[in-house]
Amino acid sequence: MRIIGTGLTGLIGTRFTELLGNAYQFEFINLESGVNILDKNKILDAISSSKADLVIHMAAKTNVDGCESDKEKDLEILRLNSDKEKESAWIREQTAYAINVFGTRNIVEACQKNNKKLIYISTDFVFDGTKKHYTENDIPDPVNWYAKTKHEGEKLVESSGLKFMIVRPAYPYRAYFERNDFVRVIIEKLQKAEKLNLVTDHIMVPTFIDDFVNALDILIQRDETGIFHVVGSQSITPYEAAVKIARAFELDENLISKTTRREYFAGKAPRPFCLNLKNDRINRLGIEMSSFDNGLKEIKAQMGRLYL
Repeated sequence: MRIIGTGLTGLIGTRFTELLGNAYQFEFINLESGVNILDKNKILDAISSSKADLVIHMAAKTNVDGCESDKEKDLEILRLNSDKEKESAWIREQTAYAINVFGTRNIVEACQKNNKKLIYISTDFVFDGTKKHYTENDIPDPVNWYAKTKHEGEKLVESSGLKFMIVRPAYPYRAYFERNDFVRVIIEKLQKAEKLNLVTDHIMVPTFIDDFVNALDILIQRDETGIFHVVGSQSITPYEAAVKIARAFELDENLISKTTRREYFAGKAPRPFCLNLKNDRINRLGIEMSSFDNGLKEIKAQMGRLYL
């Protein structure tokens, strides 16, 4: 089976192509292949010329505070009179809205013209964090600009008339990657005996990327459609996560202290409080996701001698 995709060289995408390289033939949409997702014509050419039946869109601007810094510029561009002016400005500025909305629109339109199924990788941040938990039936209500742009991307996919999947991971982590995820950041800081002050009033469900890849493979093979929460099976606070990481890798948990969201994120983009996404829908399909404890055991085993 052929898959053409964006973001296949990112944190999740590289593991996706690595673990499933024998199952699928991958085609890359990225700058290295000469295609910028902000270039509507090149996106159309790439997808039109591909024999792939499935398009997966993983590329996004994900730095929450960086996206928040783009907000005023994006709103300014949105007030421009013509679509051509907006397009030129977004290509020039490469803001959060440019990449996460305008880029997604280019992908969606190319899929529409070629009748391709589309998988859109979204985020848990589309919710406002005021409920005890969230299912796929809950209505998104984003509280920061990053989440707003990702939700706009979701809406483009949902209203496209295409066969689609919207897949929401949360706090993905893995054993190795050139850009560190939150688990590796904590490990490396504790190894350097750096003190950590972490939040106790934010709930997340960290997602082991190998599980995410396996779940996505099953969803693709079953030709599923709709929205799926593909997240871990254990809700936890950042403080609790750091303590578990310290214990799993035999590092000094006394370096870890407690703080609150209000203190930790002062002056930064707003964050949702409780992002306890439920993965019952994929569970009913027989897909099991690791607890954070088991995920840490697996990445420690994959890291091998480095931390033993």
